[in-house]
Order: sequence, then C-alpha cells, then structure tokens
Amino acid sequence: MAACLSDNDNIMSEDDIRTLGLLLVDGFALMSYASLIEPYRAANVLAGRTLYRWVHVSIDGAPVRASNGATIIADGKVGDPIDCDTLFVFAAGDPSAFDDAATFAWLRRLARSEVRIAGVSGGPFLLARAGLLDGYRATIHWEHQAAFVEAFPTLGLEPVLYVIDRRRMTCAGGTAGLAFNQDPRQPFGEA
Repeated sequence: MAACLSDNDNIMSEDDIRTLGLLLVDGFALMSYASLIEPYRAANVLAGRTLYRWVHVSIDGAPVRASNGATIIADGKVGDPIDCDTLFVFAAGDPSAFDDAATFAWLRRLARSEVRIAGVSGGPFLLARAGLLDGYRATIHWEHQAAFVEAFPTLGLEPVLYVIDRRRMTCAGGTAGLAFNQDPRQPFGEA
C-alpha cells in the first residue's frame, strides 16, 4: 500500500521520505484532516521534493465520507500492513459509538511495532478504546471531553490543544492540527 505525492521521489532516498498513515472513519471532520495534512503538503512544495507522503486507510478499504460529504479514496483497509512513521486516527462525529474489534486490534499491533500513533479531534476516543492511552496523557475535542472522562476516568485528560507523550499524540481537532504538526523524524518528548 503506497501513495505518492509527487514525481520528485527520486530526489531523496526512500529512507529519507516519511510516510504518514491516515485512518479515516466515515463521518470524520474534514477541517481536522485538512489542518493536519496541509502543512505536510506545503512542506513538499516548499522543499521542491517529496519529504512526506501519506496513505489513506478506511475500515473496509472503501472510499470514506467526511462529515461535509466530501469523499476520500482509501489506499487500503484496517488490517492491511502499513509501513508508516506515524498513524493519525480521525474518528466520526460520535467517537463513543465506534466499536470495531478489528480496528482496535490493528491499532494495538501497530503500536507494538513502534509506529507513532496520533488521535485527532475524536480520534483519542478510539485510541483509548484500543487501550493505547493507558498511562499516557491526552487531550480530545471539547465536544467529547465529558463522554471521554466518563468512559475512561483513570486516563489523564488535559484541556489543551495537543499533547505529545512518548509515542502517542492527541489533538483537540479543527485548526489545532496546524499547531500539532511536528517533524515525524524527531523523537517525541518524554513525559
């Protein structure tokens, strides 16, 4: 599974190009997605070469619909092998309703392989359901804070735009993704 963003890939070695995985759940917020991915796209343009590429993953490999009706074509499905440095998880409008054992198992498998995993907007709910936020600090979009605290009372939720805690990142969504972008080649801060 691979997605290429430009014909300039031959300028850098494959090892120098960072791959971002984007798990999109039907109903994800397009604003959160765009705020996160656009800085990487702009970095490619400004550098004049491909620094970053990304692959879109859906639950079943089918196209994924954003909350505004826009559709993104998936490059793969949950369970497929994915070679990425960081996986960003975008949930739908009510992330507390998402309950897919195969997705949670896949996320746990990726976490064991040392992929950095990030929850965007409601995405931290999915990470918590998969058990990937146990012992980590996190944040979530304000709309989901009360439900998150009720479902996961022992997790350290912080009312901030983003939290980076070792190999987990969480972001409150919307334009917070712009502040959340960090070079995936750099190590995450230790908490």
